[in-house]
Amino acid sequence: MPLKELAQFFSPQRYEELYYAMVGCYLDESIDPKQQGIFAVGGILGRGRSIFELDRLWKALRKKPEIDIDYFKASECQMGRKQFSKSVKDPDSITDIEREKLDEIWKQFLRTMAHDPQEHSIIYGVGVIQDDFYEVIKDPVARAVLGDSPYWFAYQTAMIEAAFAMKKINTGDHVAFICDEDEEHSPIAYDVYLGLKQKNPNAARYMGHFGTASDHTCEPLQAADAAIYEVRRALQATLGRWKESLKWNQSIRWQFRQLVDQQMMWLIQYADKKYLESVVKENKPGEPINLDHYLEQEFNEDITY
Repeated sequence: MPLKELAQFFSPQRYEELYYAMVGCYLDESIDPKQQGIFAVGGILGRGRSIFELDRLWKALRKKPEIDIDYFKASECQMGRKQFSKSVKDPDSITDIEREKLDEIWKQFLRTMAHDPQEHSIIYGVGVIQDDFYEVIKDPVARAVLGDSPYWFAYQTAMIEAAFAMKKINTGDHVAFICDEDEEHSPIAYDVYLGLKQKNPNAARYMGHFGTASDHTCEPLQAADAAIYEVRRALQATLGRWKESLKWNQSIRWQFRQLVDQQMMWLIQYADKKYLESVVKENKPGEPINLDHYLEQEFNEDITY
């Protein structure tokens, strides 16, 4: 989405109408298994009224008799498992009719994300190429900077991207983060967030509240899950044109195109070996990562898929 179109969803006039509410950022991760493919983090950015409507409509859609699920998770809808197991006889052999049924449910949830063409949320995300990441952290210094997995690096980068969005729309807003709960990482999540703000003072000017919730009970996080799932798959297909290890799906999915057509997609970026090595050079082991340079990005053209 062009910056000028991004700005229309967060215009100064609408900003005043909404009583200077923070912009909510709901973040989730989507991962290719076995340390291959893409580790993506991202989700949705939206004002209070937009998020409230998304929450209300998403919940109502879940409870429709012909759908009737406790939560929506993109990977389960794709594979016909768990919440969607009642829609298929054999998840390992989904028929065309079953696939059509699952896709129709998916379409309805994607349409709900763009409930108001003038004021819906927007989608963004960052993907880490996993084989590049694990190659780089073979070096002990790099591991001490980046961590044992792409988890923290990807989440911190996604938060800085949200701050970048606030800088670009230039309405004086802060962004409030709600991340998917993770039992392994939750105990130190808030401290990591505070360290990120301290290390990145330019981005910190736009960063407000931080909290976590379960994507099984938080409707906007379910929308974030659907969004980042499609971002990851699109990165996989697009980057796979030049990187052999990513050649898992060479086509852009209809789900991603629907979100593009709904003018929901904004900034999608990725971290490869070259970028990860530059981050290692610019940071010290054991300290929060400095990503303030993200706020100086300039884009002169839009990318089409």
